[in-house]
Amino acid sequence: MFHSRRLPSNINRLISDFPEDVQDFFLEMISAERSPLTIANYAYDFSLFFRFLKEKNKDIESLDALTIKRFFRYIENGYERTIYVQTAKGEWITRKHFHENTRSGKQRKRASLRSLFRYLVTAQVLEKDPMQAYEDASLRTRSKQKVPVFLTMEEVTRLLQAVQTYHNRKTTISWIKTRDLSILLLLLNTGMRVSELVNLDMNSLQKAGDSLRIVIMGKGGKERMLKLNAVVVGSLEQYLQERPSSHDPALFLNKNANRLSRKGISELITKYVREAKLPPKAANISPHKLRHTLATMLLSNGENLRVVQEILGHSSIQTTQIYTHVINTEKDDALDKLASIQADIL
Repeated sequence: MFHSRRLPSNINRLISDFPEDVQDFFLEMISAERSPLTIANYAYDFSLFFRFLKEKNKDIESLDALTIKRFFRYIENGYERTIYVQTAKGEWITRKHFHENTRSGKQRKRASLRSLFRYLVTAQVLEKDPMQAYEDASLRTRSKQKVPVFLTMEEVTRLLQAVQTYHNRKTTISWIKTRDLSILLLLLNTGMRVSELVNLDMNSLQKAGDSLRIVIMGKGGKERMLKLNAVVVGSLEQYLQERPSSHDPALFLNKNANRLSRKGISELITKYVREAKLPPKAANISPHKLRHTLATMLLSNGENLRVVQEILGHSSIQTTQIYTHVINTEKDDALDKLASIQADIL
């Protein structure tokens, strides 16, 4: 059975169902120090793919472009994902969850299979890449560059105030309030990804003279260090004073004094978005959209694009440039408003 101490048991079990050559691909990913989240996403994508092949009585060696095309049609409008869950008795059972096949999800599945087939060709398991044949024969999806959703300064203020109003209305543990405020402030002032946030440990905070800096482990194991402003520092210091003792080195703990999960972060943001009664555009704000908010605010304040790239940890400045479209949209809106005022005068 496939086993890596870097991966959760359920992912190890999922990978064990794959052909041996595909398991070798995952060993290469682990050696290349890909993040456990990336590896888990690949495992879920391949599980879906190999289940489809089994239903069609196909194996890797007999793959062709038509089979891949049928797979993508099969999952076009959503699919059931099978996951392994371990019971309290230590037994493994499977559960199925329905997932929507989002645009980004489709792109990731293509990228996952593209990486796998490239590896299998290099390893001489396959003579030619069926994914290449599929993409050569397929119509290209028209690229749609969406303007990132972000919060205005007024909405940011309401979101932060919602932490106080929520806990004033409810009987809650005091350190939870300071934890949640610190999390929101960190996301809004560093733009870190939610995966980076949940992986923060106590030693991620480093004193440098009178300053407090945070060490963030980004994608591909790239490390960046950011200075925290006085507001974030004040909130963190209060949280650290109230933080319960724990064997877990995690900076942010859940109510059981274990590392707070991605799901826990998403749920707390959703809770305060509802409390703040944000407008429809902002009502589905996620941790990643708080990252968009920081980028937009920095560029609106005239910060250099390269500086914003380094703060966010983007490997390419082209990724950062998407936020300039947001600034241009704001300019357009301002000019449109000006025209309506002038129309009333005339």
